[in-house]
Amino acid sequence: MWHRLKASGLQMLASFVLVRSALLTLFVPFDLWITSKLMSFYGVSAIANQELLSFLLSPVGLLLSLWFVTQLSFAFFVEHSAISILLAQHDLGKRSILDTFGLILQRSWRVAKVVITQSIGISLLFASLVWCGRWIFGLMLNDWDINYYLSNQVSTLWIAVGLLVLITLPTVLLVLRYWASWWLALPLSLFQNCSQWELFKQARRLSSAIYPHIVLGHIAWVFGRVLFAAVLASTMLFALEPILHWATSDPERYPWLMAASLLLLGLAMLLSFVDRFVYASCQYYVLRLQTKRLKLVSEQARFVGLKQNTQRRVLLSTVMFALIGIAAFNGYADVRNFVHHLQTDSSGSVTAHRAGGFKYSENSEQGIQYAIELGIKSTEIDVQITNDGQIVVFHDRDLGRMIGNSLIVENADYADIVNAYAEHDLTPPPLLADLLDQYAPSIEFNIEMKRYNQSTALAIALAELLPNYTEAMIVSSLDVELLSSIMSKLESNRPTNLRFALIYAASVGEVELERDVDILMVSDQWLNAWRILEIQQRDQEVLVWTINNAAGMQRLFLLGVDGIITDEPQLALETKARIKEMDFSDRALLTLRYWMSL
Repeated sequence: MWHRLKASGLQMLASFVLVRSALLTLFVPFDLWITSKLMSFYGVSAIANQELLSFLLSPVGLLLSLWFVTQLSFAFFVEHSAISILLAQHDLGKRSILDTFGLILQRSWRVAKVVITQSIGISLLFASLVWCGRWIFGLMLNDWDINYYLSNQVSTLWIAVGLLVLITLPTVLLVLRYWASWWLALPLSLFQNCSQWELFKQARRLSSAIYPHIVLGHIAWVFGRVLFAAVLASTMLFALEPILHWATSDPERYPWLMAASLLLLGLAMLLSFVDRFVYASCQYYVLRLQTKRLKLVSEQARFVGLKQNTQRRVLLSTVMFALIGIAAFNGYADVRNFVHHLQTDSSGSVTAHRAGGFKYSENSEQGIQYAIELGIKSTEIDVQITNDGQIVVFHDRDLGRMIGNSLIVENADYADIVNAYAEHDLTPPPLLADLLDQYAPSIEFNIEMKRYNQSTALAIALAELLPNYTEAMIVSSLDVELLSSIMSKLESNRPTNLRFALIYAASVGEVELERDVDILMVSDQWLNAWRILEIQQRDQEVLVWTINNAAGMQRLFLLGVDGIITDEPQLALETKARIKEMDFSDRALLTLRYWMSL
């Protein structure tokens, strides 16, 4: 008895593994294809950070979610159908995996009609819950940034989706009402040769006497699965972070990672099999008990569907394995193409700090030339206004740090500054207008406004100068009043390619201006992955300053920042190149590690 039971159990497990493998190889290529098409329709080629959340919260993302829910429901029912057939064969003393596949293929249309009906009902219920949840979510979090995507981007489409959900709600309630009554239709469809209507009629008669037990049993089963999944997930998350730290630091990690992955895959497969076996066994033996108790279906009629034409076995097996082979080949090709949609290495830009970084004197023309030669996107410079109204490219309040002169910039004419530098035989700080005239077509200037008094003269002067240029530029400042002033003055004649950035050196709470700028320039010590996500959800860019080591650059690029500001632009370019050369698995592991460590 034990030997027979063990042999049957192993055959059920093997059959389950083969069915799941077939479903994966058949569905995965189509999943990748439909996801790519929906992403393209939505207008994104990669989904990461804010794009991922936006995509999933859009009607297009809802369609994708409905497809996956329907597919998962379908796969669940097909997997446990295979186990139901083997349970019936066990009763007859037969144990053939080929017979199982043959019967599934032979009964595929009959089973599919039952499975699709149940799967669509679950998907429509999911759509209703998502719509209601989205509405409640918007009410509860109406001040949070995510409402940009909930209300601003696709509100018209969401109204259409909401109307569709309301229209289909009666169908959902009808399906749910009779779902428990039709619960036995699936195993019955595997064994009975009758019309679809007669099939559902028999299933309803078999289920009516135990309707409350079916409902309560499913509630207990769902809660049990959720509780088990929660315990398993918390255990895995507890263990995952130290494993990731080890895996991304050990140079000989690949054999161990492969072994751990295979072990995890095997455990997941075994747990899935146990879940399907329990569910299918309950369903099958309830069917058997009810047919005997009510005498609605004879034993001979119940098993007539298990008889298969042996002449078809070879043909069915050949077709099945051919389909699996073709799907596996196509799936492999699709996976390789689809990984390009996953943004684990960032396209974040590099900005040279104070013109060119450490290579040349800060805020100098030579530094800007060096940045242009490197081919980087942007250069950051500091500007302030002199006593005679000239906008000079200079960082400090006075000349003490640079040349040992106590002359204060805002109290001096530009000629005084030039003379002070001439005394030391040094090149004086350039004027902003001269740099823009010569280099604005070649590189984007990030112009940081500085002041060491209460005057807004710098904002007025910049507001007069910048409309003369059409090139891409950024005006940034730590000074909220100064930045607000220039934004107000340029409100009516703001150049098309001019953006504004608020700099955060430290933050307690949030300033009102933060929501109005295009870019937030944030100090690395105040930044984490969720802060990046929060800013990008508002359709704002995140620039991080000042990052001068390769490890910090790698971390921020993989976290998906829009750019870094650095005194080592050459090192930043090399870091980006190394990320690009990484294997996809390495980039994915590192990205996950950085997200989990913040």
